[in-house]
Amino acid sequence: MRTTSAAILAENAGRRGRTYWLLARGFAEAPSRAFFGELIASLGPVNTAEALGGETANLADAVQAALGEDVASDELAIEFTRLFGGISESYGSVPPFESVVRTGHWGGDCVLAVTSSYADADIVPPLPEASPVDHLAAELRFLAIACQREAEAWEEGNIRSAMDCVAREREFLDQHVLCWVPKYCQSTERVAATPFYKALLTLTPRACLLDREDIDAIQESVPAFSTDV
Repeated sequence: MRTTSAAILAENAGRRGRTYWLLARGFAEAPSRAFFGELIASLGPVNTAEALGGETANLADAVQAALGEDVASDELAIEFTRLFGGISESYGSVPPFESVVRTGHWGGDCVLAVTSSYADADIVPPLPEASPVDHLAAELRFLAIACQREAEAWEEGNIRSAMDCVAREREFLDQHVLCWVPKYCQSTERVAATPFYKALLTLTPRACLLDREDIDAIQESVPAFSTDV
């Protein structure tokens, strides 16, 4: 397959990292008008013909609707707590923690494996307040930081470092994120009552799956430690 230029790879890695960071904010921050304003600015013009264009447009429409309603922020703050606060399954959903979704309880080998992944990458993702290391937002932020490091490596012409980042991203998606996030988002979307959180919970797993496909394409298009990119 024809190699892809380092400039394009850097741009793509930066875009992927920004997407992960943006999604993480939705699971980490109670909604506010300031947050929604920043979200709209980050989303920019949406092309529904592109991959995830429809899902992104739904999220943007929900944000615009919330900005136009005076009570929307309060209602969404309640919804945020109900869905992600781990109050009870009967009230909302299980908390967005990998170990809880995969094993039914927090902690154990799952948390140790996540912690080890962070340490091996020398990445300490910011955690939502009073939240554990396997919180969904923390795992998305880990990927965001890894993508940013990948982008910087491409910009510096350090192909080995960039491809190491790509391999790390792939491993974390395969061993962690894709093992629980699609299941969690699907079940939580069913109990979500607001268009914003329904859109967020629909977009997030699809973005992760698309990124996994992008990683395959990167590894196919860049010969091992080639000097021709």
